[in-house]
Amino acid sequence: MKKILLALSVLSVSFSSLSFAESDSAGSALNATTQHPPYTLENKLVLGRVENVYLNDVEQLKGIAFAGKIDTGADTTSMHATDIHVSSDHPKFNKLRDQELMRALIDYEPIDKVHYDNWNAELFKPYKVNVTFTVTQPQSGKSIEISRPITRVGVIRNRTQKQPILRPTVTLPLTIADKTVMTEVNLTDRSQFSSPILIGKTFLNNNAWVLAGYDYLQQQKNAQLIGNKETVTIAGLKQKISYSLSNNYSSLHATDIEIDDKTQRVTFNVEDSQGKSKLLTLPVARMLNVSGEKRPMVVVPIDTPNQPTQHWLVYLSDRSKFGSQLRLGKNTLNERFMLDTSKKSLLAGKPKTFSPDSKAMQVSGSESLTLDGITLDAEPSMTVKTPLLKVASFEMFDKKGKEWVTYYLTTADGEAKQFSKPINKKLKVGSSIRPVVFGTFMLYGEPVELPYAIDVLSENETEDYFVIGQKMSKEGVLINTRSDHLLDTYPLFKAGHIEVAQVDGLSFPVKLDTGADVSSINAQNIKQFTRDGRKMVSFTYENDQGVKKEFTRKVVDSMTITAKKGEKATTRPVVEMHVTLGQLEKKIRVNLQDRSRFHYSMILGKNFLKYGAVVASESNYLITEPPESEQ
Repeated sequence: MKKILLALSVLSVSFSSLSFAESDSAGSALNATTQHPPYTLENKLVLGRVENVYLNDVEQLKGIAFAGKIDTGADTTSMHATDIHVSSDHPKFNKLRDQELMRALIDYEPIDKVHYDNWNAELFKPYKVNVTFTVTQPQSGKSIEISRPITRVGVIRNRTQKQPILRPTVTLPLTIADKTVMTEVNLTDRSQFSSPILIGKTFLNNNAWVLAGYDYLQQQKNAQLIGNKETVTIAGLKQKISYSLSNNYSSLHATDIEIDDKTQRVTFNVEDSQGKSKLLTLPVARMLNVSGEKRPMVVVPIDTPNQPTQHWLVYLSDRSKFGSQLRLGKNTLNERFMLDTSKKSLLAGKPKTFSPDSKAMQVSGSESLTLDGITLDAEPSMTVKTPLLKVASFEMFDKKGKEWVTYYLTTADGEAKQFSKPINKKLKVGSSIRPVVFGTFMLYGEPVELPYAIDVLSENETEDYFVIGQKMSKEGVLINTRSDHLLDTYPLFKAGHIEVAQVDGLSFPVKLDTGADVSSINAQNIKQFTRDGRKMVSFTYENDQGVKKEFTRKVVDSMTITAKKGEKATTRPVVEMHVTLGQLEKKIRVNLQDRSRFHYSMILGKNFLKYGAVVASESNYLITEPPESEQ
């Protein structure tokens, strides 16, 4: 094994292994992609799984951020575009357009005889092919027409169509974190995806590493701190803010919502808490399915004191039953903010940004922590001050003139373990009394003794859990939604796009795919059945190296996979499997898929890679030795 440890640091505290390089001058004056130098490693960017992408060479799009999904599994970079047309001034092809023209080009002998991997702009240049396409400015909804010479014809093959899909590919300067790369981009309809741009190897190769456990990693150092009781102004009306640490998208209270399908604009009333309203008309960014209902998403102008107008993506919904008009989801928080649990109304004053040297405890919206040897699900709170353990019941009693409390927690084996502790003090919250005791926590891999209160579960709660209060750290608690389980500790390590992994006793090459949410393995003869009331599945794993094994596993979930344009969505059973890569070993969820047409029989997605893997899309076998067949 050739494992290279980059750091034994905690991801949530610092990136001590990552250097801060000087920003490239190109593009830095055109937008505020980074106020601080970007995270880099070995002179390459370290990108999160989602980052802001800029098309600054198009005058009307300078400084406009587009969400880009960073995908080491994608050979090409693709971008959402409409009204895509291909034409030629060459006398042999000038009567053909679009798909007909591209098909004629790839069948033309001077191009056809060249291997596909060697197709480039010079090969296509003699045929004077031009591509025009439209990109929508997300804030104004204005259609921006762009024209570029063709770089190549992208040929995409899939199982559901006999003929390959042909896409025009152009070269565009894409900027991420002040790094501009001349990138081959294929143009397509990505309206069904949340990110209009997919960043693949044509940008990543030799330019960036990818850390799949983070979203908007490059925005983290510039994150603005916000707290409780925040308000912003939309169309002159104050909007109270609340937060969702579980939902991806932000929602804005709106009434009288009317969508013009022809112009793709939506008219609605925005209201404040006093009932004042104002009519707005904005372009529909896309439609979002919320609990089975389609909601229009728009980019709204947001005003706060001492700052230029910002633009936030929200979906419109009637929030009249709630106390806030604007609920911020993870996408808005990831791109712009960190939550300071102990502060109020930070947006009303001079903007305060996160300091990379901050000693405050960073936690995510979804955590687990170990208290006195018991691992508990944990969540942060913007209102709870004293850390709080929620249990089914507890009993207070006197022992030798001292008050004690007894409660039970469930071990990993499902056993109930009793704890009895002296009460340090009592807190009165409403009509209830909460005893406060001391316990030993494992935080960032270190034991720490801290006080916490005890309360009983609410009627709708069934499992013990822990609430991370503001006093969990003397330096304060910050909620960073860009990742999850930030209290865990694990090393950062470099990994190639292809590595050898051990999977339930088998050893074979796997692909590290930051674009996949959940890992996937080749499965043949999939048969689902019920045993003792449990959903089960049997399947055969095999690869092209002759490895074959039968498995029977409990079905823990099912996944519906979003299809590419022209393909049908598929549903796959999900099981749990043990996976080891280098020194990283995890039990993870794996969906079952027929991957027999692929050379690599398994992909490791975000649910494994988030545990410290920094992936290079252009390199293979950085921490493991390749099998003999690939040496």
